[in-house]
Amino acid sequence: MFTPRPRTARITGLLAATAVASAAMTPAFPAFAVTGPEPAAGQHAYAVQLQLGDEANGRACTGTLVDRLWVLTAASCFAAAPGTTVPAGKPALATTATLSDGKTFGITEIAPRADRDVVLARLSAPVDAIKPATVAKAAPAPAASVTAAGFGRTKTEWVTDKLHLGAFTVDSLTATTLAITGKGTDAICKGDTGGPLLDASGAVSALASRSWQGGCFGTPSTETRTGAIAARVDDLGPWIGQVTAPRRGAVNEAGGSERIRWADWDGDGKPDYINVADNGAVSVWLNHGGNQSGPNGWEPLGQIATGLTTDRNRVRFADFDGDGKADYILINTDGSVSVFRNEGGDGRGGWKDLGKVAVGVTSDPTKVRFADWDGDGRTDYLVFDNGGGVVAYLNRGGDAVGSQGWFSPGKITTGSTSERARVRFADSDGDGKADYFLIKPDGKVDLYLNRGGDVVPNTGWSVVGQIATGLTTDHTKVQFVDFNADTHADYVLAGAGNSATVFAWNGGDKGNGWIDLGKVASGT
Repeated sequence: MFTPRPRTARITGLLAATAVASAAMTPAFPAFAVTGPEPAAGQHAYAVQLQLGDEANGRACTGTLVDRLWVLTAASCFAAAPGTTVPAGKPALATTATLSDGKTFGITEIAPRADRDVVLARLSAPVDAIKPATVAKAAPAPAASVTAAGFGRTKTEWVTDKLHLGAFTVDSLTATTLAITGKGTDAICKGDTGGPLLDASGAVSALASRSWQGGCFGTPSTETRTGAIAARVDDLGPWIGQVTAPRRGAVNEAGGSERIRWADWDGDGKPDYINVADNGAVSVWLNHGGNQSGPNGWEPLGQIATGLTTDRNRVRFADFDGDGKADYILINTDGSVSVFRNEGGDGRGGWKDLGKVAVGVTSDPTKVRFADWDGDGRTDYLVFDNGGGVVAYLNRGGDAVGSQGWFSPGKITTGSTSERARVRFADSDGDGKADYFLIKPDGKVDLYLNRGGDVVPNTGWSVVGQIATGLTTDHTKVQFVDFNADTHADYVLAGAGNSATVFAWNGGDKGNGWIDLGKVASGT
């Protein structure tokens, strides 16, 4: 169809600029605005407007919410210069995502594809009010009609914050791209890069990448071509699922009322070392492999919170909103629960006060645990009764979203002991759901795998039995966390001076035992 060639002019768009004679099929880097009409109110609410860089060197793109935490868009939007490689991790350009409801979020991380102009961009906080788009499972055939959506320029507007639609015909396709042509005068313009191409069912089949921009505002009147190239996404379902899957290992609190806690502070899937001082102040050391990884095995962040109470038993660390990072949870003296979302902590982005997320069902904090019971990436509220039974309240957003904010399936276990301090909740089998660990008086540990609990007759628990002979009869010194991020909870033994020794799961006593990682933390 076209034979685009590189040109040297600066282009704020996807991929490298291409040109034939004096015309160029350019990435809608600053985002191209589809020149068609606006959609009906509420339609395509999953469309996201992206603003990258500062005012002097900014660019705009369009994206699609495909998960409560992730936006699908063009990798070229994040390129430092057209045609350059986009590395995974924190984006080089500060990026803001504006959703259809007007709320804005930062982009904290990007995960690009190596084989096409596609990237997943992680929002700074999850979105529950907007339903994500559906990604197609098959490519549209040649001659099929597709609809493009974007926030870019139109025929008459240089800058727009309105979503526009355009009708296109599929000309041809390769393993990773679609070639399309606008119907009538519809075209893809700057600002639309990364915007979705929707098939007949409304599913996202491709993302806008490059366009001739014929008829777009600012394009020479001599350019009338409305063709474009889009990056296919219909075969990326498994990859999208892998990237967007809730990060395991951080959703369950570990440490109880002790000084040392284990929770994933930075969202990398590994539990970090958290110290709650006597005055309530909280300090964090990021887990980069621990002592066995040498001098860089721990990264000290220093104090990340002044704290709200000197009663450590009322302070917990677990992931309330499902963004992979542990939040500060306070059990108030009246039993209600307040959450402060981790946005970096003191001096590093601060905290977001989410207010009271639960009125609570008990004022006794020793009866409350926070663990992800249902595997959705968000910590749930578990409450012990005096006999050791546990009732679960599943987190659907908390009190802030109304009566649907919590859902209780009922009593998930009658318990194996009335001594609740001997019970731990952690994910042993890697399915993302908290399992039940019992530390017996002789130090031995029994494991019950969560298959839905007592509310699922006969099969709600898979009884594994003894998994460890144990190393101490003092149960307060034993925790279970996924130290090495292999999705299986490891045995953590507290030592003198707040040190910690880890035995990595290798099947437990019924399998290949445990791997002694040695003293992973010397303590504080």
